Amino acid sequence: MELTSRVYHDQLDDEALAYLMGPDRLLSEESIASHRLGVVRSPEPGHEHVRGHLAIPYLTPDGECVALRFRRLGGGDGPKYRSLAGDIPRLYGTEALQRGSRNICMSEGEFDRIIVNQCGLPCVGVPGANSWEPIWRRLLVQFDSVFFLHDDDDPGRELVAKVANSGLDNVRPIPMTGGDVTSYFSAHGRSGIRAKIGV
Repeated sequence: MELTSRVYHDQLDDEALAYLMGPDRLLSEESIASHRLGVVRSPEPGHEHVRGHLAIPYLTPDGECVALRFRRLGGGDGPKYRSLAGDIPRLYGTEALQRGSRNICMSEGEFDRIIVNQCGLPCVGVPGANSWEPIWRRLLVQFDSVFFLHDDDDPGRELVAKVANSGLDNVRPIPMTGGDVTSYFSAHGRSGIRAKIGV
């Protein structure tokens, strides 16, 4: 998995970078490099079904890739996001758990997590609105506050409720007024995201 993530990162091309850095995602070159984002142009064996997809590595705090998720680049049929067969759901960006902060942020989705991190805030990402695993509470109970920058829609609010009802009394819902983290960042910038949680 480690080698595969590096292969796909090396396959990044103008189309993939235009999407990642453009108005849809607003990611910096530094974020793309540090999160080792890639694109599947020449699939590794068994990955033919995700040809043309973005590759999103799940990295441990020491930088080792333990899983890959894939996001469709452009239009097309089928799900936007895919995981490999047999893979288990994981929190994204777990290095944030070891930064020594008393508070942490949480977002829905990998790209929103990268934006929050880009704003200088420690953050973990839930892979999707229906993928919360109650066991993850053990990773978050240590924090004074978990600021959940959630999508401003019913699935986003339902996800916050699931997290809070899993035994976490430190969850602080922060709705991204009118959209999600990326759209709010597009409208209000780094300072707007930070102001949302009072820093």
